[in-house]
Amino acid sequence: MGNTDKVNKTIRGASRSVKRQNPKQKSTWFLVVVRNALILCALGGGAYVTIIWAMSQLDRPVASVKINGEFSRVTRDQVAEQVYGSMGNSFIRLDLERIQRQLEEMAWVDSAKLARAWPDGVDVTIIEHKPIARWGQRDALNHRGEVISLESDDRNRGLLEGLPELDGIDGMERQVMDQYQALTKALADHGLSIRRLRCDVGRSWSMELNEDVHVNIGRDQVMGRVSRFLIVFETQLQQRWAELISVDLRYFNGVAVKWRDPEISAEAATKS
Repeated sequence: MGNTDKVNKTIRGASRSVKRQNPKQKSTWFLVVVRNALILCALGGGAYVTIIWAMSQLDRPVASVKINGEFSRVTRDQVAEQVYGSMGNSFIRLDLERIQRQLEEMAWVDSAKLARAWPDGVDVTIIEHKPIARWGQRDALNHRGEVISLESDDRNRGLLEGLPELDGIDGMERQVMDQYQALTKALADHGLSIRRLRCDVGRSWSMELNEDVHVNIGRDQVMGRVSRFLIVFETQLQQRWAELISVDLRYFNGVAVKWRDPEISAEAATKS
């Protein structure tokens, strides 16, 4: 019992020894942190100096502009004049998006793409509008039915010469172009082409084909009526096409034709 009491007293009285950090180790750790911080500052400062130097080397006027594209309605000189007039004196601060917008505002430019050509050049690619038809008296339409607004001058009139004429109320440009393309596809296999296509304020369609033959289609079932007309054309009208003045498709099950020679008949109905 006496030995046990001595052991218990010894355990209860035991204390944990605390390991004290060497002051020299503290100093070493601090020096490492300071050294790493100085290295990072030096690297950052060096990078900054490098960037400033590179910017000073590159921030120069544009030395060359390369203009790409197929040009028939816009000239390279017109594009170059627009680009050079908008560049400023800094290659780095060149506002490519602004120049692109300005180029795409030119009458015959469909789209423009610009890119920096390092170290001091600019590449410009121009895609012209391809007019499919005239629109009204002065403007044109591209294949998407978008209006190409043109100034009324001899050059633009010459560029539009020979194109079919489309007409309709404002806001119907896309619909008229879609209808023109559908009709053109249907007529092409029969050797017929559209010279004029019109949709009036009452949404009634009419067209003028080869040999100035006028075709009155009407408002509804445009493609269905034209399909019926093509059947009659193949079976009865093709051989006498040059004798026709007009064809009226606004009938339930047939067409009415008007001949150039009044002795044939002023007007005749032909059943499909």
